[in-house]
Amino acid sequence: MIQPLLQPQEPKETRKVFSVSEMALTIRRQLEREIGQIWITGEISNFMQPASGHWYFTLKDSNAQLKCAIFKNRNRAARFTPEDGQQVLIRAKLSLYEPRGDLQLIGEYIEPAGEGALQVAFNRLKEKLKAKGLFDSARKKPIPKVPQKIGIVTSASGAAIRDVLTVLKRRMPQVPVIIYPSLVQGDKAAANLIQQIEKANQDNICDVLLVTRGGGSLEDMWCFNDEALAEAIFASELPMVSAVGHEVDISISDMVADLRAPTPSAAAELLVPDQSDYRQQLNQLKRRLVNETQHKLEVTQALLDRLTAQIVHPKQTLIESRAELRELTQNLLVAFRELITESSSDLIDLNYRLQAFDPQFELEQKKDDLALSKDQLIAAFKALLKDKQQQMALSMQQLNDFSPLATLKRGYTITENESGKPLTSVKQAQKAKRLTTKFADGEIISLIKGHDGD
Repeated sequence: MIQPLLQPQEPKETRKVFSVSEMALTIRRQLEREIGQIWITGEISNFMQPASGHWYFTLKDSNAQLKCAIFKNRNRAARFTPEDGQQVLIRAKLSLYEPRGDLQLIGEYIEPAGEGALQVAFNRLKEKLKAKGLFDSARKKPIPKVPQKIGIVTSASGAAIRDVLTVLKRRMPQVPVIIYPSLVQGDKAAANLIQQIEKANQDNICDVLLVTRGGGSLEDMWCFNDEALAEAIFASELPMVSAVGHEVDISISDMVADLRAPTPSAAAELLVPDQSDYRQQLNQLKRRLVNETQHKLEVTQALLDRLTAQIVHPKQTLIESRAELRELTQNLLVAFRELITESSSDLIDLNYRLQAFDPQFELEQKKDDLALSKDQLIAAFKALLKDKQQQMALSMQQLNDFSPLATLKRGYTITENESGKPLTSVKQAQKAKRLTTKFADGEIISLIKGHDGD
């Protein structure tokens, strides 16, 4: 007889027993961790938008369907409202709705399938502003070749501002920079950018204004495709340069601005010339000066040689020629000194103009101004202190003159009753039991006889 094989029983103490909630939570975490964020396309059906503002719908194709939710904090960034039957592209993560055990998608971003909603909105705004003339080259303001001060509207902590400042420091560090910090991404960024552009125009201390940010997705840089921002750039009295994203990125701000730069670093190179070019020009002028001087010396020497050759043997002619030669030599020296003086003056002027861009020169001036202000402040403080001391001495003298002790020293006395109250009439004295008469150097106590009770 064949005995059935017995399967060993798992000891109860080693079993892992899940509750339904624990199992649902484990599945949800596993799905979110393993699959992560995905892109998925399908057709909208059963779209609902309750009072909470969240979106709930089913995403389906011909063979399957998945429930989907896009919460309010995400769907308000969408540029359209989905409709049943519409084909869409969604960025989402796969999750599990634990209370019902339903598999669902949690949407992060949605756009119509095919051409994206952002691109559609971009093209529409582009045509609208083009029709209004905001892109006309005839209306664009010239950018100064060497600005005296540059304003930059961007994030104060982004990579763009670091790139721009690095290039400006390398090419021409003498040019001051004013940073107008602004958001460059998100729903509030466009309004913030407009506010800073208007502030820069009100300050009116810059020659040119750069609005910029680093690269990113079309969604990240969408604030630079805002119609109100385009109007603000167009209305700016200051010349505007726009550098948004990378070279391949084109924004509405780029099109409206007076000058578009492909990157933030390229914008910095367009804003200021390279100081090394000025040094090169100065060196070229120096070489030209040396060459021209040498040429004049050679011409003069040749003339001198010809004159020397014309000297004849007779002694008188020789003397006259030598005198003429000395005069010509003297004139040559005078002319040469004048030429050297004039050339040196031009060289000093060029060098002084170059030093005018040196921040060290301005720093020394500021130090002198600060030292003068310090001396003036100390002198004013000493004068004020002396005046206050004189006022205090006068007040102390006046206070001493009105003091009761001063009155006593002039021969007057003060009489008080037993309660220490000064007496002003005989009737008050008749009612008192004891009187105290105070002098400048002491007091006398008097007892009243015949008082009731005494």
